[in-house]
Amino acid sequence: MTHADTLATALIVDDTGRVVGVTARRHGEDLAYRARGAVVLTTGGFADNEEMLADHAPHLLAHGRVSDGLDDGSGIRMAAALGAATRRMGVVELALTALPALAVRGMLVNAHGRRFVNEDVYPGLFSVAAVLTQPAPYWVIVDEEGFEAVPERERWGVVPRFVSETLGELEGELGMPPGALESTVGTYNTHAARGQDPYFHKDAHWLRPLKGPFAAIDPRAGFHQGGRPSAGAGTGVAGFTLGGLRTTVDGAVLDVSGTVLPGLFAAGRAASGIHGEGYVSGTSLGDGTFFGRRAGAAAAAGLRSAP
Repeated sequence: MTHADTLATALIVDDTGRVVGVTARRHGEDLAYRARGAVVLTTGGFADNEEMLADHAPHLLAHGRVSDGLDDGSGIRMAAALGAATRRMGVVELALTALPALAVRGMLVNAHGRRFVNEDVYPGLFSVAAVLTQPAPYWVIVDEEGFEAVPERERWGVVPRFVSETLGELEGELGMPPGALESTVGTYNTHAARGQDPYFHKDAHWLRPLKGPFAAIDPRAGFHQGGRPSAGAGTGVAGFTLGGLRTTVDGAVLDVSGTVLPGLFAAGRAASGIHGEGYVSGTSLGDGTFFGRRAGAAAAAGLRSAP
């Protein structure tokens, strides 16, 4: 049986310390549910909880959130109230809305006009490199040939914010130190002419000298696929949390001493799952399905073995 519009508020434990149910609230009524076997927390992360973000992952505070608006950390907090341990609470997924097809044909630079990453890496890597280590705003610098090489339908509505015949004019438009962008592109072009990228090791397939006119694309505008701006519109960045409850491979929640909290399991973004310091698109499905199934099976096994 499923009860919609019902907010779980706290875990219930018996005299032995085993989790045996939850308290909840539905339409103004306080309820209590007794678990026949165990409680499995699949309540999501805490991207929508400003207080928890301030405590654990403040670098996400200013940016857009990839969530359904209900990632309030409630499951994590309920378990922590019983002494549950957490892991990697400061780790987040970050997505800078810099179109990879354009960035790889040009370069990604910081507010000072300096290149800082290999643009042909997974976008999550250049996003983290930008947001966590570089001064904003960030810009995709590309020339006319690179821009036109991407079919219009694959540009996701992205258009240049500034276009100039020379790099000197462009860096003035962007408020960069005089000569900074000219130096960056000049160094890039010198090595690209030889098919090399000794500083960041972009694949030779993408290397060629850039030549005017030049365009600066602002990730803060977001993507506009279908005429609608992306979640990153505003700062150009959106993300969600990856940290959560510490569990066994079967989803059993551990306390701060590493001991299993009996009767309590967690999976999905409520748990600190397979991710370390980074994220690859779609892997939340693994945390939710594969490890969710393991947690459910383990909880059910406990029910079958109960007297």
